[in-house]
Amino acid sequence: MSAQVSNAHWVVWMSLLIAIVLSIVPLPMWLSVARPAWVPLVVIYWTMALPNRFGLFFAFITGLILDLFFSSLFGLNAMGMLLVSFIVLSSHRRLRMFPWWQQTFIVFIVINCYQLLTMWIRSFVGLSDPTLWYLLPSVTSAILWPWAFAALGFLRRYFRVV
Repeated sequence: MSAQVSNAHWVVWMSLLIAIVLSIVPLPMWLSVARPAWVPLVVIYWTMALPNRFGLFFAFITGLILDLFFSSLFGLNAMGMLLVSFIVLSSHRRLRMFPWWQQTFIVFIVINCYQLLTMWIRSFVGLSDPTLWYLLPSVTSAILWPWAFAALGFLRRYFRVV
């Protein structure tokens, strides 16, 4: 290994912390409906960029941390993050080769799956009623994907996260 290579995994955890903070920041009611799914976006990026280091266990721990921050049903977000990570891991080599607009469409589909799974579990338990507004974060997340991809890619190159 070269002396220049760094394993700055703290960058990954800081990006997750920033994503969690962006998910918690209070917004007006009309805007909070369309809040992007920041944490799944970060999990998608790190799972796609470094699949050998950040995979299913990383996604599960991230989901548990998200459950603790949101004080939601324990394991709800963990299961959703596992689904997101599994979908991305199963096709990460193809995803890297796609142009940005195809990646955006895949991110839309993956976050839709995440939102549908969490909505289904929450409605099954009786915590919320299923509505189509619940899928709006997948649209805003897909719109923000190119910028999130560029920002996290810059951090990965700058801090040499391998």
